[in-house]
Amino acid sequence: MESKEIFLRSVVSETPRLLSLMDRNIFSPTYGCFDRQYWQYKTVDFAGARYQEAALTLALVYGIKSNDNPYYRSSIIRKWIEAAAGFWSKIQQKNGSFNEWYPYEGSFVATAFSCYAISETLIVMPEIGKERKDEIIICLARAGEWVLKHDETRVFNQQAGAALFLYNLFLLTKNQKYKKGAEQKIEIILKNQKNEGWWPEYEGPDVGYLSLMIDYLSKYYKKSNDRKVLGPINKAISFLKYFLNPDGTIAGNCGSRNTAYLIPSGFFAMQKESSDASAVCKKIVESLNSKKSISPKTLDDRYLSYISYNWLQAYLDYKNPD
Repeated sequence: MESKEIFLRSVVSETPRLLSLMDRNIFSPTYGCFDRQYWQYKTVDFAGARYQEAALTLALVYGIKSNDNPYYRSSIIRKWIEAAAGFWSKIQQKNGSFNEWYPYEGSFVATAFSCYAISETLIVMPEIGKERKDEIIICLARAGEWVLKHDETRVFNQQAGAALFLYNLFLLTKNQKYKKGAEQKIEIILKNQKNEGWWPEYEGPDVGYLSLMIDYLSKYYKKSNDRKVLGPINKAISFLKYFLNPDGTIAGNCGSRNTAYLIPSGFFAMQKESSDASAVCKKIVESLNSKKSISPKTLDDRYLSYISYNWLQAYLDYKNPD
């Protein structure tokens, strides 16, 4: 199997499962909702916003032309992407924030991460109709005002997600205050990196969440060309490489949050900037081929909604080894 194609196939093979989580009944009041516990089973009384991050996975699948991808330019996929973004806008709180675990929570992570996914969906899918796009940008701007007033310094990956969202919002609106807000959040992040290269995740280092941190910062770097983040990213990768097992899995029990997954896309984004990133990329490919690492196939439904797009972004950024 070609190294690059394994990333695309790993998501395409799970896309039917992802779509099964979505309310696709156009006459339903929850049309576009990916939280099946809410819209079908009714075991929760509100929809978690983070499930709507699945819109970005569908947007990337929609745009990738490959013989392995039956969803390329599918008109029905396009409609479902718009429905997913539309439902996301319906569940926004009046103050601009979103909920993840309980009503009126005002969750920083649900706001930052879902707003990144929805804003990135607008960026990679110019086909979305102007009326729907304008509606979504209004919601993103409302969320942006909330994010500008809040920071998260217990779990720094969330702060990085917020910075990336604000930069996307700047790209969509050309409003400089969102660019400035992103830079301010980046400054807080850089000041709190430990000498070894990690950021606190509930007071300690965690490899899985550090890979997410690297991912968000790498995306921010690619969009902004802000070179002050380049050294910290490379330092983080150099720390993380020591926690990879020979088979490409990670030592989950030694982290502050016991994660066992590795977000792949940030390493591929930095492949030409860092020899350590290139080495990690080779391990990721080997572990995917050997079926030893956590991949979209082994993610539960919740995390499939949250993070499956990262394997597609790795596919898009993949470069052949030197």
